[in-house]
Amino acid sequence: MIGKVISGRYQIIQSLGGGGFGQTFLAEDLQLPDHHKCVVKRLQPTSNENFVWEIASRLFETEARVLHKLGNHDRIPRLLAHFAEDHEFYLVQELVEGYDLAHEITSVERSADGYPVGRMNEAQAIAFLIDVLEILTFVHQQGAIHRDIKPANLMRRRTDGRLVLIDFGAVKQVGTAIAASTIGSTVAIGTDGYMPNEQAIGKPRPCSDLYAVGAITIQGLTGVAPNLLSEDLETGELAWRHSPDHAALKYRAQVSDEFAMIIDKLVKYDFRDRYQSAEVVLIDLQKLKVPIAPTLLSTTVQTNFPKLTSAFNPNDDVATKFSPIAAPKDHLQFVHKNRLVLIAVGIVSVIAVIGAVMFLRPSPTITNEVKITASSSAKYLFLSERAIRDQDLADKSALELDIMRNEVFARYGRRFQDPELQSYFSSQPWYKPLYAPDQFPEELLTPIEMQNVTYIREFQKRTNPKYSPSQNTANNLQNPQCDYTRRLVSDPQPPINVRQGAGVDYAIVGKLDNGTQITVQSEKQGWLQISAPIAGWIAANRTKPICL
Repeated sequence: MIGKVISGRYQIIQSLGGGGFGQTFLAEDLQLPDHHKCVVKRLQPTSNENFVWEIASRLFETEARVLHKLGNHDRIPRLLAHFAEDHEFYLVQELVEGYDLAHEITSVERSADGYPVGRMNEAQAIAFLIDVLEILTFVHQQGAIHRDIKPANLMRRRTDGRLVLIDFGAVKQVGTAIAASTIGSTVAIGTDGYMPNEQAIGKPRPCSDLYAVGAITIQGLTGVAPNLLSEDLETGELAWRHSPDHAALKYRAQVSDEFAMIIDKLVKYDFRDRYQSAEVVLIDLQKLKVPIAPTLLSTTVQTNFPKLTSAFNPNDDVATKFSPIAAPKDHLQFVHKNRLVLIAVGIVSVIAVIGAVMFLRPSPTITNEVKITASSSAKYLFLSERAIRDQDLADKSALELDIMRNEVFARYGRRFQDPELQSYFSSQPWYKPLYAPDQFPEELLTPIEMQNVTYIREFQKRTNPKYSPSQNTANNLQNPQCDYTRRLVSDPQPPINVRQGAGVDYAIVGKLDNGTQITVQSEKQGWLQISAPIAGWIAANRTKPICL
């Protein structure tokens, strides 16, 4: 596709990605001065049957009309054109220059006791909610549902720092219709963790979008992706304020009870108990009377300060650099009066992080290129810096100890045979897999790292009589007491979906209840390929190994 001109006007210059239903490209409009750039989305039907083409054409036209109406909002990309060419559908949309929200809310710090540190405080979380809910109010008033709200689909616009909602489910909606007409099953649109139960079975509602916004807020507060959160065993709801005793991953959020009640209502499992409109959420947020928080952009300075400070022009309008997230109009005067304060906060943040980076920088004698640096978000960096003792391990669950011990190897790029461990590390932004499990060069580890790995293993043996690791090499982490090719379904919202491929875009071929034993063939990006009792793919983090 690169270099191809479609509709005699749009020249494809770069691929931006794709999924099960279409591809996205960066293109130039050859008919405009300076060849302005735009985004082109292509849907290629998998069937040439006339009835499939007719269904897809009708849906495509309907969805394009919805996108055209939505583009009237300042923070939704405008639909510039839509057409069919060579039995393929195309959407041409406005290009939003900036970066997605994942860069802002991905946790990059750990507390002294090992807990993830969220990138949002309460005031910032409220400001984020106001910003997004203002957009959703308009979207739902048009009778539309986004269906795939997640950090990657919220862009921080470079020109003014406002959030822009992108990638509506129009192309996927057409794709699911084609899939349903050819294989006779429903394909859910959405992303695991941000998609509520009713949406997972193909019945989204406006409050499904509200669930996704609540899940992102929780991620910003806890530093933990929503699909890794535990549930309250008594109520079945997300246990997001602090991890329960049975949780493998420990986390916590420090918010007021009043704000927690709003979030709880956003992410209720039963859609009937959830907020039903964005307007009502905004009303409840306004009752909190919390001062406006600085935009998360100032938080981003803490980890990307070289790039941001080099681009900073003291003559620029300060509001474009440190503006509040969706500040209500009656607070704008407050923002303008406090520009100098916000500048000072940004400068102090940069200085503080420079000092932190210098303090956490590894020893100069460690020069291996795959060694993780202090700017990464790895959880247990201290395993490379000092000898550990029992007090470092006493409050950790068995799974957390496994993660702690294996992180040392993961930081050097080792892959893992255990699908659960591989799924966990694959979700970490710093993880760069380089070595097969049986080809990992043991000499990469420093003496202190080798000592700590051995210490953790011995601690596990002392505290867990059933733990019996292999005695081969120090970096052999397989536990012979567990058979990772046989696992049990363990899903907080059973039954679990079995899909045709590794991802939520693929058709559902069956469902499995909790306690069902499965046979694993392979693992791919957090998904397990299973051969029994149903052939297909399931999410790895919804299963657990069978251990003696």
